[in-house]
Amino acid sequence: MTTSNTNSPSASVARKDLSLPMTRVRTIMKSSPDIDNISQESLYLITKATEYFIIYLTKLSQKNGGKENSLDYEDLSQVVQRKAALEFLQDIIPKKIKFSEYLELLKKEPPVQEGDDDDVL
Repeated sequence: MTTSNTNSPSASVARKDLSLPMTRVRTIMKSSPDIDNISQESLYLITKATEYFIIYLTKLSQKNGGKENSLDYEDLSQVVQRKAALEFLQDIIPKKIKFSEYLELLKKEPPVQEGDDDDVL
C-alpha cells in the first residue's frame, strides 16, 4: 500500500499555514513553458514565498503611503516606481496617468514605419 505525500499529516499541517491556494499557484507555474514537473515541496515553498512577497509589498506600500490603515493603487505604484528591487513590476503596476497625458506621450513617440520589419522572418 502506497501513501501519497498530500495525505500525510505534515502535508496537511503545511497547507493550513498558507493563505494562497496551492492549486492556483500550480496553475500559474504550469503556464510557463519552462516548467515540466512541480514537486509538492517546491509548490509549498513557492506559495509561501509568494505570500511573504505580497506581505512585503503591501507593508512597504502602506508605510510609504502615509495613511495608516489603508492602501490604494497609487501607494503600490509609487513603491514599484521608486524601489529598484521592484523594477520588474513596473509594467504590471504602472503609475496611473490621465488619458490626456497618455495622448501627449503618444505624440512625442516617433511613428512606427511600415517597412521596418527587418527582424521578422
